[in-house]
Amino acid sequence: AKRRAEVAAQVAAAQAAQAKEAEQKTLFFGEHGGITCDGCGVSPIVGYRYRCKSCPNHDVCESCYDRWAGGTGVMENGLKKQVLSSNASDHSFALHKESGGKNFKPLVKGGGATAKSAPKVKPNDSCTCNSGKKYKKCCGAGG
Repeated sequence: AKRRAEVAAQVAAAQAAQAKEAEQKTLFFGEHGGITCDGCGVSPIVGYRYRCKSCPNHDVCESCYDRWAGGTGVMENGLKKQVLSSNASDHSFALHKESGGKNFKPLVKGGGATAKSAPKVKPNDSCTCNSGKKYKKCCGAGG
């Protein structure tokens, strides 16, 4: 019974981690305007953008990242504007999105940062000041 509880806790933690990862991935899926893939040369990168944490300016699209296969595949240099190492240990790619977001357009519904606003008070609702009056006759009286 104790072992079963441990396994259930591990499964729940893994499912929560997967859900969090899937939610975060939607934040990174979009059109990365002004960014060119150093692998195949496509511009702008549409989809996921991967940026090397070790290199000063090294971005690849999802297709090139998949071809690279964590260092076991091939990393092309289609752009040929900079010298890129073919040694897998020289690179550490991670999902990336511009922090300012000016050139990033999310392509997944709910991909942008959203904050839930407070529900709008309707004229016939009770007033928010707890006076017992209708909102339209109390704080909502316009004039």
